[in-house]
Amino acid sequence: MKNLFTRRGSPGHASQVKSWVSQHLALTEADLVTVAELACHEPGCPPVETVLTVHALASRPRSWHIHRPLAEVDQAAVVAALSET
Repeated sequence: MKNLFTRRGSPGHASQVKSWVSQHLALTEADLVTVAELACHEPGCPPVETVLTVHALASRPRSWHIHRPLAEVDQAAVVAALSET
C-alpha cells in the first residue's frame, strides 16, 4: 500500500527554495513548506512575487513574500525574507 503522506521532492527550483527555508528555520520533516509564484494585482506590488509558507506543527502558518519570480529567488533572498519576521 502506498503511503500518501510520504514527502516527495518538488521538481526544479522550488525544491531548492524549500530546502533553504527548512534549513534556515530548522524545520522538521513534519513541517510543511510551500512555495508559490503568484501574480500580484495590488497597487505598487510587482507583477509577480514568490510566496513562502510554513505550516509547522507547533505554530500557526507563517508566510513571507519575495518580490521577484521564483526563477530569480536565491538563497540570500530567502534568508533576507525569513529574517524579517
